Amino acid sequence: MSPQRELLQVEIEEVEISGVVRMLNMLNTGILNQTLRFVGRVGGETRFKSGSFSSSHMFDPMNPDEAYAPRMAETLAKLRHEIEEDGWVETAKGEQSWALTFARAESA
Repeated sequence: MSPQRELLQVEIEEVEISGVVRMLNMLNTGILNQTLRFVGRVGGETRFKSGSFSSSHMFDPMNPDEAYAPRMAETLAKLRHEIEEDGWVETAKGEQSWALTFARAESA
């Protein structure tokens, strides 16, 4: 019987911050920013978390791009490196630059 492969999906989620911090960020930048991070999940279980980054993309906040989230690419690169260091191999890319799928064979 061939080994079953685990799949790891990179997703994006909002980081909960206090209302005071959110208001201070808005006052400092003049823009309502959203704090996001990437997570690597296997079957709904979070196995990896990136650092957070801010996005000011108002029209589609859960689909940021580099123009509205300057640290997004750097944050994703660090998470990707961490995932690959743990033995995962990228197998697919989604429509968004961050929608990645990784796989590895399960131990028998």
